[in-house]
Amino acid sequence: MNKKKVTVLAALALLATAGPAAQAGPFDCSVAYDEFDSFMNRNFLIKPEGYVASLQNAITQAQAQKQGAALLLGSGRKGMGVAIVRTNANAYGKLLFSWEGRGDLRGTPLLILRDITLYRKVEDGSGQKKHREVRVSASQMIDLDSGRATQGEEADLRYQAIDAKTIRLEAVNGAKLTFPMESLCK
Repeated sequence: MNKKKVTVLAALALLATAGPAAQAGPFDCSVAYDEFDSFMNRNFLIKPEGYVASLQNAITQAQAQKQGAALLLGSGRKGMGVAIVRTNANAYGKLLFSWEGRGDLRGTPLLILRDITLYRKVEDGSGQKKHREVRVSASQMIDLDSGRATQGEEADLRYQAIDAKTIRLEAVNGAKLTFPMESLCK
């Protein structure tokens, strides 16, 4: 085959495997009081980047502030960041996060993870596990499945202070974090 035919066939094969865009289903934004609650759709938890513009695996505090302003969150959650997670133990779920106070001697704020909800089998909603709140100091790693700080391979995320002005939350050890950067209620 000539080069042009091979290129066309490769492009057609790629389109055939891509399929239609994922659909989370109808989101009736006229009754949405808190978008975080809408993020429980199993298709959305599995592939959130198929629904809205998202950051993958890492977010800075400045990016999280933009995210918090874009999402429709209730009064107790306004301005918080939202992460859709897949742990390295293959649990799927979501969590809220914020940076608060002066957590260490350098004045780096604590990372507060709230309303962590995970499912062992997201397809049928079984194996649900919840953690109400986890407090994280800079340079700590967290295992979301247990809700505890760890330095081992079971850690799913790390809170890192890069410099005096830049702090970041990132996925580690094969875990995946997706940060929706726009509302489902467009």
